Amino acid sequence: MRDNLRHFNLDPEEKYPSDGLRHVELNAERVLVLLPKSIVERTRDCIQLNCDGEEGIVVLVTAEAIELRLPTVEWTMGTYGPAASSRFWKRIQVSEITDQELGTLLKEALKERQGEFRSCRYCGKPYPPEHMHSKDLCQGCAEKYLGVIH
Repeated sequence: MRDNLRHFNLDPEEKYPSDGLRHVELNAERVLVLLPKSIVERTRDCIQLNCDGEEGIVVLVTAEAIELRLPTVEWTMGTYGPAASSRFWKRIQVSEITDQELGTLLKEALKERQGEFRSCRYCGKPYPPEHMHSKDLCQGCAEKYLGVIH
């Protein structure tokens, strides 16, 4: 298995030197083989993989587990304080999942997130729920056409 993994730069700032790959790095490589275009963020014990922005998924990898999360926005100061965030979807123990099962779960998480998008009845553009005023109306069109003040 190890020989089949491509080596990704999992420590771009070289903050966590070691003579070999740690468990967290090996687990992150398993995910990156399946989601190679992900943006890597890192602490010593956790690697966060951001795949496809707000339309994709966020994967938190530790030595023991892989947590699948869906992007969201936290409105910290009403509509004037959007902060990128993520919310829990599923957590799996690394020892209990094969690469094939992992690939299936990653596809399911992506499908789940993409299924959350709804088209605005005015502009016709798809938006995630955190940018909708109601089920079929985006926040921008609610302000523009209905005079809503967020």
